Amino acid sequence: MPNVIIIEQAQYLRMPWKNGLGETLEIQRNEDENGLRFRISQASVVEDGVFSDFSGLHRTLVLLSGDGMTLEHSGRNTAQDSRHIHVLSKTLDMARFCGGDETHATLKNGKIEDLNIMVRETDTQANVEACAAPCSLLFSNDGTLLCGFYASEESLLEIDDADAVTINAHSMVVFSPNTTARLTKGLGVFVRISELNHRPKCPNN
Repeated sequence: MPNVIIIEQAQYLRMPWKNGLGETLEIQRNEDENGLRFRISQASVVEDGVFSDFSGLHRTLVLLSGDGMTLEHSGRNTAQDSRHIHVLSKTLDMARFCGGDETHATLKNGKIEDLNIMVRETDTQANVEACAAPCSLLFSNDGTLLCGFYASEESLLEIDDADAVTINAHSMVVFSPNTTARLTKGLGVFVRISELNHRPKCPNN
């Protein structure tokens, strides 16, 4: 299948968390002369605690499984003494926040799994969308660094109008430029990482 690469969960690179409190399964990573440009990874959160400091990166976190958690952000990139809260309660709920903020996670009812997309704030942006079949995955090649689909459950993808391909749960599909795709069964996360064409303040919504 020349227009896609399918990465199974068994191929993900197991990495310790920066704060030493857990592990991440690294799916995709891109570095250049300025350091880390973007990373896509999957992780489990098993207890309440503070997230690692990733100053200079913008984060999108997607709830994959579990009863959810509350994220409370404060510090370097929010107004002094202010707090910003995300409540993730159902599958594919998302939080977008600055990696340099102090972020504390409070689990609702035990372990959760999440997908993390981190991009460098100065020159890179991530468009992250929840997808449920049936839907088309729309690509834009202008400035695109990566287009992919993470299957949160077993899914079927029609690629370039060919027969549907089964994508196992927790696998990542990376698309080549000019590929067309349609999700005919399943649920997951569409990720497009591209060059930043302007430099906004790091959002917390």
